[in-house]
Amino acid sequence: MMTTLVFMFPGQSSRYPGMLGKLARLHRRAAEVLAVCNDVLGRDLDAHTSEDNPTAFDRNVDVQVGVFVANHMMLSLLQAEGVDAELSLGLSLGEYNHLVHIGALELPEALRLVQARGEAYDAGPRGMMASVQPLDLDTLEEVVEQIRGQGLGVLEIVNLNSPKQHVLSGDAAAVEAAVALLEDEHYVVPTIIERQVPMHSSLFEPVGAALRPHLQRARFRAPRLPYLPNRRGEFVPAPTPADFVDLLEAHVHTPVLWRKSIDRVAERHPGAVFVEVGPRQVLHNLLDRKWSARPKYATDNRDDVVGHLAGVLAALRQHLPPTTRKDKAQEASWTS
Repeated sequence: MMTTLVFMFPGQSSRYPGMLGKLARLHRRAAEVLAVCNDVLGRDLDAHTSEDNPTAFDRNVDVQVGVFVANHMMLSLLQAEGVDAELSLGLSLGEYNHLVHIGALELPEALRLVQARGEAYDAGPRGMMASVQPLDLDTLEEVVEQIRGQGLGVLEIVNLNSPKQHVLSGDAAAVEAAVALLEDEHYVVPTIIERQVPMHSSLFEPVGAALRPHLQRARFRAPRLPYLPNRRGEFVPAPTPADFVDLLEAHVHTPVLWRKSIDRVAERHPGAVFVEVGPRQVLHNLLDRKWSARPKYATDNRDDVVGHLAGVLAALRQHLPPTTRKDKAQEASWTS
């Protein structure tokens, strides 16, 4: 069976203070990426997201920019070490990293779009989001219908992440009522993951409209690798600039079809090896054995990132054709 490396870029829940500085100290190429991003936005992103800043992620725009930059720093590190993938996809915000990886956007262009996206989110309607697991989709849909009948506002399933993990989004009162019902009647304890913005719900349709002019001004290019958007969970053949604009606008206020996207990759590439490229291990952990038996790797580790990443690089090189492997001993890029 032919091996296919697949990079997975996480969304904005994959963050922690100090992550940019940690990556910059880890590898010369990651530090170079951070410097470029600082120049593009005209500010010190490492200082703003440091462990010493108690307001590091108070604004959604800072969350989105921070995670996008961290994802790209890790991508650049892997590429500098001779490891790249012929397929990728991104969860929610991570789709912008996917667009850079496949060649549809240059890094500065994508970074400015993420900045505009975050600012639009901060100016959008207020709401709440809750992660629900372990619970199947049919049961969660029944809960949503029960709460909708109470007239508490919008409540929608907006992330279909795995067979047993989903995300609710909408008006705070409706989400809180759903959480209480899930705890009382289904013995599931949801996690509130967002108390300000109801991402991917229909409440955010005005936010998508506010982002659209920025998308229309962006210089999208024909990608060199396949495009797999959250909005469809299907590969889009020969996407045009208009396709990118429409899908990324809709992406703001419609569900993330992550489970469908992963299933589609596995169906097309039975030898897929999934690699989470970015902070934490959220996407790696979603791929439990009951859903996918394919090999999986996470690049980040909070305890021993140097040793962990060295082991991951060694393992990933074994999945590459011999002619594309890089001798790590010839590299002088590690800075710690």
